[in-house]
Amino acid sequence: MVIAESMPTDIVDRLLWEDAQQMLGRHAEPDGDGSCVWCGWRWPCAPRRLAERADAASRRPWREAWTVRHDLNSIRAVPGLRAGREDQRPVNRGSFD
Repeated sequence: MVIAESMPTDIVDRLLWEDAQQMLGRHAEPDGDGSCVWCGWRWPCAPRRLAERADAASRRPWREAWTVRHDLNSIRAVPGLRAGREDQRPVNRGSFD
């Protein structure tokens, strides 16, 4: 779990913001081949884009945050994000991103 040193004052949904920060930290940059350093998808990867949406939604009214929270939880159910890509280098994988 990532512990934020200081949370912005405009955050409406603290848990959504914390999840977004954790995913943004993992899917932080592309490697030399233009793929995400965490999941290996083409940069910017889908989890990165979702985390950016979650970060923005955490500052909006709760109805918008609720929708993105549902999307964020849905990605946790996606098995094997790198299915069919065993020929490439191993990649760090978290439990849901």
